[in-house]
Amino acid sequence: MTDIQEMPLSVPHFRRKVEDFLGRNDLRLEDVDVYLTIQDPEGEILAGGGLKGDVIKCVAVSESARSQGLSAPLFSRLISIASERGITNLKAFTKPKNESVFASLGFHTLAYAPKAILMENGRGLESYLEYLKKHRKDGRNGAIVMNANPFTNGHQYLVRNSSQQVDNLYVIPVREDVSRFPYRERLQMMESGCDGLAEVLEGSAYQVSSATFPTYFLKDLSDASETQMRLDLDLFGRHIAPALGITVRFAGSEPAD
Repeated sequence: MTDIQEMPLSVPHFRRKVEDFLGRNDLRLEDVDVYLTIQDPEGEILAGGGLKGDVIKCVAVSESARSQGLSAPLFSRLISIASERGITNLKAFTKPKNESVFASLGFHTLAYAPKAILMENGRGLESYLEYLKKHRKDGRNGAIVMNANPFTNGHQYLVRNSSQQVDNLYVIPVREDVSRFPYRERLQMMESGCDGLAEVLEGSAYQVSSATFPTYFLKDLSDASETQMRLDLDLFGRHIAPALGITVRFAGSEPAD
């Protein structure tokens, strides 16, 4: 039976050990809720993986141990921990070359970018698309994806002008609670500010925001913004837009509101 150990990253010795292990595999340690490892009898890390919310991160297997089938028990334990926390649908961001490895562990690909892919192991996106399809209307449909932290006059200006160019306008909030204003408060502000102009839908975890996009596997951090945007646009164009019949997506900036 494979012995899987949790590494207490708050202890400098163990944190350095994990950082060294990931460094040897061209990865960086990012913020995680829990990090698990499989080690050899001498305490050398052979495989490791972390969990942050509903995202599996910082997964690596030492080159010398890649024929030992260590990924499966590691993922099984991470999935079990997530399940104990009420999370039944997990996502993973990884390099395109690792797609087959994650696929063998039950993940399927949602979006592609040249330097990253987004995968998940459940029906999370499928369920969200079913919800969106119930709100689809006939005509020329457009959408705005916004964080609105908070919803300002600039946001309302964008909504008002966009609504004049389509038959139906949908506003989709970024759902992650990584902003000053919580998701529910931002949603209420959008519903009030968009009243009569657009239909505000529930947000989801399928807007790939810069605040939550992991970069641990990117060799050059300067690629992060473009990679995150490419994934978000690919997921939107491949899944969200068809579900709502969207043919145009609006964007704007409001430096002075």
